[in-house]
Amino acid sequence: MENNINNEEPCLVPASGQGFSVFYHNRYLYSRYNPEAASVRTVESYTVLPQTLILVFSPLLGYGLKELIERLPQDCSMILIEADEALFKFSNEHIQKLIKDKPNIYNICISSGSALFSLFAQKLLPSFSNFKRCLPIELSGGAQLYRQFYHSLTALIDNAINQFWRNRITLVKLGRLYARNIFKNLGKLPFSSDLKSNSVSKPIVVCGSGLSLESAAAFLQRNSDDCFVIAVDNALMPLLSNGIFPDAIIAVESQLAVEKSYIGSAGTKIAMIADLTSRPHVLNMTGGDISFFISEYEQCNYLERIKNVLGCKVIPPLGSVGLAATEIALFLRKDENVPIFICGLDFSFKPCKTHCKESPSHRTLLNECSRLSPLLRGDTSFGINSYFFAGKDGKPGITTPSLSNYGRTFAARYGRVPNLFDISSEGMELNLERRDLNSAEEIIQNRSESAASNSHVLQKNTETGKNVRQFLLD
Repeated sequence: MENNINNEEPCLVPASGQGFSVFYHNRYLYSRYNPEAASVRTVESYTVLPQTLILVFSPLLGYGLKELIERLPQDCSMILIEADEALFKFSNEHIQKLIKDKPNIYNICISSGSALFSLFAQKLLPSFSNFKRCLPIELSGGAQLYRQFYHSLTALIDNAINQFWRNRITLVKLGRLYARNIFKNLGKLPFSSDLKSNSVSKPIVVCGSGLSLESAAAFLQRNSDDCFVIAVDNALMPLLSNGIFPDAIIAVESQLAVEKSYIGSAGTKIAMIADLTSRPHVLNMTGGDISFFISEYEQCNYLERIKNVLGCKVIPPLGSVGLAATEIALFLRKDENVPIFICGLDFSFKPCKTHCKESPSHRTLLNECSRLSPLLRGDTSFGINSYFFAGKDGKPGITTPSLSNYGRTFAARYGRVPNLFDISSEGMELNLERRDLNSAEEIIQNRSESAASNSHVLQKNTETGKNVRQFLLD
């Protein structure tokens, strides 16, 4: 029978018992004997708790969907997800009757984690604030065709929900500080520049302050003129100490402690790309141009007004400056053909050394060193929640629950983004295509002749001052 079936499109195949199976890509996506029974048993094996976001991967013919809807609590929602467009169109023909007029059920076809996040950002899907957990359910063999992708989506949503509630806890402590910083930074907006999307045609290098940045220092010294280098705040002085002047610094930290990251940067004229919630005092330390974005850390009226009136670039509340830097890099690159290289985003550390040389924490460690407080002491590395893991180089590293959550969020969110490469030699696996420094240098040199100048990444907007006044008057 299989030889007579068109494998390019999914098609119904009568089961020998009852109902239909689906044949696609030389495999049956349901049992050939009793296709509905396995899906129903799968649904019955789960207990759906309140405030759960259910991710149904590859619903296909909707077997088990009716039973799942009947068990769905009122405060839960369900997202039906297909990664394959052909399966999505095929499935739509069979499940529309089941999900029609169900306001808490959503049917989508996506091919990347960023596309899913975009739907949440556009409020086409319910807010993470409605949920406390997610539950993945596979109702057909179609889920096995894109197993790794569906697993990454589960990790992405799970981390996003966890991140939302962590952010809520943070807001209890820092919410007033965020608001104060926003209104202080509004005074800088009329003198700031706008970020220009799709403006960088050079290869982009995003630099974190992890230990792997040290091994990339010589690579950056040779190639920084041919790249657009974006540094997180903690990586600024490690780069400057090696003679590397980044094109932009990403600033998101709101507290006083971040000022240590800028000691020695006065007069460098490096551009600052800052969250509106970031500490106002650090934004003028380099003397460079300033541009603002805003992380939507809470659903509230004044943030909505800021987005609508001021027109700042908006990013999700990712919680990590490294993720924010990657988000900005993707916003700036001209198109998907422009490569982005990630280094120093390790989300881990080694015993007695948490960051690269010349970073604030490393300099503090050296400054406090004495006979009674030597460099090699455990309290700098082994907190209550820290634990060992196997890094991408196969060697043991140390991480914490918060760092590993950021790493998993990074892997899930950016793992399928084209031309996003990991050139770090150590740290947590980021689910990116790996490149060693030699091959990365070859890619950069091949593009250097055709890459245009990046002089228009920041552009002045004469309307910004009027918009700020309008926002404050309203």
